[in-house]
Order: sequence, then C-alpha cells, then structure tokens
Amino acid sequence: MKVALATLFTLSSVLGHSLWPLPITYTGGNCTTAVGNVPISAGYTTSQILADAVGRYNAIIDKEKFTPPADYKIKEAPSTSGTVAGLSVTVNSSDETLNLDTDESYTLHVPVDGQATLHSETVFGALRGLETYSQLIISYGGKKVIRETPVHIKDSPLLHHRGLMLDTARNYYPLSALKRTLDAMSYNKVNVFHWHIVDAQSWPVQSNKYPELQAKGAYGPDMQYSYADVKEIIQYGKARGIRVIPEFDMPGHSYIVHESHPDLVSCPN
Repeated sequence: MKVALATLFTLSSVLGHSLWPLPITYTGGNCTTAVGNVPISAGYTTSQILADAVGRYNAIIDKEKFTPPADYKIKEAPSTSGTVAGLSVTVNSSDETLNLDTDESYTLHVPVDGQATLHSETVFGALRGLETYSQLIISYGGKKVIRETPVHIKDSPLLHHRGLMLDTARNYYPLSALKRTLDAMSYNKVNVFHWHIVDAQSWPVQSNKYPELQAKGAYGPDMQYSYADVKEIIQYGKARGIRVIPEFDMPGHSYIVHESHPDLVSCPN
C-alpha cells in the first residue's frame, strides 16, 4: 500500500510534465521558465560517449515541438518568471564501462532563473539525466518552456536489467530499424537489447570461418548482418547506455544449419 501511495503521489506531482519513466523523487514549484538558446555543456570529461550525447540532446531540444495534449487549444505561451541559461553536466567518473552494475543515478535541478545542473556518478547516469531534461521541455507555438519550476529530481532505476528482445531470425530488420529501436529504448531508459539474431528460420549473420551458413541460411543476400554491422549496432547501443547482447540459439532451434551442414543436424524435420 505504501508503495502504491508513493507512486500515486509521484504521478500526481509530475502530471504537468511528460516524464517517463517516473523519477524516484520529484519536487516542483509553481513557476514557468523559458528555455534560452544557451546549449547543454559538459564539464571536464574524457568521455566521447558523453560528448556525443550532449551534441545529440542539443539537437533534440533544438527541434522540440511537443505540446501536451491538454494544452492543444492554448493559443499563447504561458508567461514566464525567468530563463534557463543552459544546462551544466558534471560526472564523477569518465569511465565508459557498461555492465549490469553500472550506476545510472543522477540529480537534476532546474531553477526558476539561471543555469540548470545535472550531476551523476557515471557517464551513463548523465545520459539518463539528459533524457529527463529533454522531456521537461515543452513547446507553445515555438516558444520552449519548463513548467513547475524550480524542479528538483533525484533518480535511479528500480531494476538493473531493463530489456527488450528483438527477433531478426524470423523477421529481418535493416540496420536503420535496429537503430530506431535503440533510440526508442534510450528515450524510455531501457538498457539491454537482447538481439535474437539466429533461429531455425534463418542465419542472417556473417561467419568468416563458415560463410556457407549465411549464404544458405539468410533470407537473401541483402538480408545479412556483417561483422561491421554487428559491431556498429553494439557501439550505437553503448553510446545510448544500452548493452547489446546478440544471442546464438543452439543446439536447439538450429534447423537452418541443416541447409549448409546437413551432417550436423539429426531429424531436421
């Protein structure tokens, strides 16, 4: 009951925003703050992942046009009490190790007027905070604002493993679709991409030692993943705080191997 009441309280507190998932703790005021043209900036860090994320979120915020459905009929932007002069990001460690135990916590503060701050223990906590900051920003006729300032959020995931599985053996997906999926996962702070890459239906992934596997096992020559493709998806995911785990399903579910190596499969039918 206490958990349910706490969840309802948090939900009622953030209804003025479109935050997802709900942060662990959230406090807000009763002001509306304009979002200025000063971009996000990161303090001293050697992390290329964080540097790239700052550029990515600057671009996302620059194109932000979201208006809450309840406000569709509002013709003018609400009056503002101040302006956010950019967001300063600091991390305690630039280490880019990503595993089940990686700390993804962060603290975000947006004042009524002045510079917002985001602090985290790790680069990947900063990525989660950047996503939350971008979700706070809404648009009224092109004017970007953050409501209910000052906003203070302290957040960390309830679950270390928050995953999604995609089967590319039964249904081939091009790299663009995989990247679009990873983007959507990052917007929802999902951190594990379970890539069910082979199954009985097809073997779409490259094998240098046994190239006949994909030659006879893929749906077609244009429906295969090269070594470079797999590496690209793994790196694309990590840049968004997502561990990509390719799964090779065997010894079961390996009928497709019979197409190139019938001597290895008994009772293929």
